[in-house]
Amino acid sequence: MNRLALLQPDVDELSELLLAASREDGCFMLLREGRGRDGRRLVATDPMLPGPDDWEVQEGDRLRPTAQWVSAVVSRAVQARAGLLFIHTHPHPSHPIGFSRLDVDAISSLGEAIGPILDGPFGAAVFGPHGWAAALASGGHLLDVDRVVGVGRTVRVLSPMPAVAGKATSPLDDRQRDALGDVHDLLGHLHVALVGVGGLGSPIAEQLVRMGIGRLTIVDDDVLDGPSNLRRVFGATVADLNASTPPAKVDVVGRHLDVIGLGTVIARVKGDVRNEEVMSRLVDADVVVCATDTHGSRAAINDLVSALFLPAIDVGVQGGAKRSGSLAALVAEVRVLTPVTPCLWCRGVISADVVRVENLPHDQRERLTAEGYLVGGLSQPAPSVVALTVLGAGLAACALLSLLSEEASVVPSGYVIDGFMGDALEAPLTDPLPNCRCRQRLGLGL
Repeated sequence: MNRLALLQPDVDELSELLLAASREDGCFMLLREGRGRDGRRLVATDPMLPGPDDWEVQEGDRLRPTAQWVSAVVSRAVQARAGLLFIHTHPHPSHPIGFSRLDVDAISSLGEAIGPILDGPFGAAVFGPHGWAAALASGGHLLDVDRVVGVGRTVRVLSPMPAVAGKATSPLDDRQRDALGDVHDLLGHLHVALVGVGGLGSPIAEQLVRMGIGRLTIVDDDVLDGPSNLRRVFGATVADLNASTPPAKVDVVGRHLDVIGLGTVIARVKGDVRNEEVMSRLVDADVVVCATDTHGSRAAINDLVSALFLPAIDVGVQGGAKRSGSLAALVAEVRVLTPVTPCLWCRGVISADVVRVENLPHDQRERLTAEGYLVGGLSQPAPSVVALTVLGAGLAACALLSLLSEEASVVPSGYVIDGFMGDALEAPLTDPLPNCRCRQRLGLGL
């Protein structure tokens, strides 16, 4: 599946400026991409709006930029080492969503003329009062872009959604549809990548399947090799622990999800997201949920958010007892990561020093721990209990639903829930730091 992502503030601005007149109007944007295993994720940035003399033809159903303006935007794209997206409008309410025959011919000609000059892809988009459509020029013809999204504090699907067979009338959905409204209709179209399917990730996976997610890719490099997993990993059995070869967590959890039998397509990926091939599987998703506690993997996912406008939900839990043995904390924290919210570097929750240590060879890391240079050892498992991981999993699933709701712009992008004290605390940082790494990589693709 090919996807095109724009910043929602850009979508709002273009809608206001370009749909105001009865004639067709348009602009160019820089276009970059990330390659997934099954498709491309295109990101459009930096709208280049026309001046009064930049259209050679501008009529009710025809639009052609001047050669001078095309030359100027191509020069800017080459300097930015990017491709170009040509956007135009179909302002009349009766016009169907999509490209006309005239559009296809004009876009194909423009792509053949400027595509070879660009350092990135050339694509086109059209939008009107009822939605967006887009295509990518390739080999002299146009490839459909299957989904156009606006990403801000929420994710808005701008292109029409095809019907999902059986979803509209299934009695399975009666109570959920009443609870979620329009958000329910999006779930069957959604592809979620879940990184980490241990004690925290496995209940997230089950909740996603029971809510009716269309596709779920589960990613984990670990195996079920410790008895404590049986208390926390959904789907784990005593037989798994007694197996001669420890099974992969993705296989244990994937088997459990298949048995539920609700039709979600489950892909199992045993690997580390810092691996390029594994990372490509995340690029194919609509949303990433991060349920791993390593700083390196979270940093890699964090980069996807800014570079490809790929939203992510980062969730973590922390529990523990005092030295006296009394229970002291059951804390779950959720951070919704989009191009307009603070990233994990902004929030100070990942450390470059820890990332460096995690990348050391295992024996060197253990030696430095033994010598006291790495306090805590990094490899020691964190205290955990299923009540806490299920709390964190529920919050992550709610954050996903919030991300899909148009009302979520007022919801905090980060918050802490204490299951022990019953307290809730909103994260103090509401906007990205202007000099953060996430601002430098915004929309640059991979």
